[in-house]
Amino acid sequence: MWKFNKYDKVQFELVENDNQAKKKKYSYIWDFNTVDKSITDILKNGKNVSDNEIIWKNKKTILKLKLISVKKIDGTTRELIEENVDLKRKINDFEETLKKSEIKNLSLKEEIENLDTRLLIETNKFKEEVIEIQKKAQSAINEHKQKSIEHQEVQIKEAKMYALQSFLEDLIQPLNNFEKAILSAEKIDNDVLKNFIIGFNMLYKQVENVLIDFGLQKIIPKSGEKFDPNIHQVYEIVASDLEKDTILEVKNIGYKLHDRTIKPALVIVSK
Repeated sequence: MWKFNKYDKVQFELVENDNQAKKKKYSYIWDFNTVDKSITDILKNGKNVSDNEIIWKNKKTILKLKLISVKKIDGTTRELIEENVDLKRKINDFEETLKKSEIKNLSLKEEIENLDTRLLIETNKFKEEVIEIQKKAQSAINEHKQKSIEHQEVQIKEAKMYALQSFLEDLIQPLNNFEKAILSAEKIDNDVLKNFIIGFNMLYKQVENVLIDFGLQKIIPKSGEKFDPNIHQVYEIVASDLEKDTILEVKNIGYKLHDRTIKPALVIVSK
């Protein structure tokens, strides 16, 4: 029986009942693409009739599978595939984290509802106790109460907005590396690789859109801009004819979660 190495590019030809009109060709990256069931059935149940042909008789149908070629993929394609597999794993972990976050948010909502109920009860008791107090004092009490509620709302809102910050900080670097790998591979003149790049680029955009929906934003400085310590980090300071603290080169982009910088952009600035 044929043995293939992981990520070998394998091509088959399948003929049904020696009818050339029913001849089909299949191509797979082994252990990466999903192999058609008809192929796996023949590989599992068929018999070798030569080094490159297997026959399987299935009821009234005779299927002949021919191995056309087995080739190793180039290193760049292999790296992209492995990046793709790793990114899919991280996406699954990300989805699990989102589910856990939703459960935590539900518990937080219940706590908030209980807090609102308790606050209402305490407020009613307080109103009964201070009903004889002058209107001016009552107005001051109500104002203090409103500020307390607003403060709680701000805290709850921030907790929800930045609940995923730690996870996103861990995800940014491999995602950034994947984007760089795609941009680098696009410069290679290889038709097979170009097809992979299209798929990988679509997957990258899907992940990027999910992250954008959760408030993640890129920080992309431009040469000539003024250095801003709130969103930039100095990689190197070099002599230049330009004004001090002018960005000369961008070494790496940065990221924000809503209005909070979680990874500053890495830049070279002038002395």
